Amino acid sequence: MRWRGQASTEIMITVAFVVTIMFPLLLIAYLQSTNVSDQLGVQQAQQTVTKIANYADVVGAQGYPSRISIQVFMPPNIENITVGNSSNGVGHELIINLRTTSGVTQVVGLTLTKVAGDLSTIARPGTYFIKIYAEDNCTQVDPLQDCVYIERV
Repeated sequence: MRWRGQASTEIMITVAFVVTIMFPLLLIAYLQSTNVSDQLGVQQAQQTVTKIANYADVVGAQGYPSRISIQVFMPPNIENITVGNSSNGVGHELIINLRTTSGVTQVVGLTLTKVAGDLSTIARPGTYFIKIYAEDNCTQVDPLQDCVYIERV
């Protein structure tokens, strides 16, 4: 009768051993999934700015009055989107600021043509249509410059 608690002790030792092994593995799996999620968001943002920049260059090369509507996907965790330059003027950049676990990451797309516009309304995850059109003068930003204007449809 004195061996009665032996099975319970063996089971407790086995469970403690399994928990000791599984906890670090689960922690590593969680950290890796967060890292993969961040990388995926950055890649999706890069594809989006590259697509917009390429179409802006096409429309800019054709000149006024060319225009096109395209569909873009916005990944999660976007802080803001800047078209033109950092003060939302006429420039050669599209910038998406993306929150990641390591801080804010800037994803930049460069254009050959001058661009301006407002994409702040699509700084949420989802699929959106945007229009890209050539202007003979950027009356909305600077009336003395030719540019390609980018905005949500």
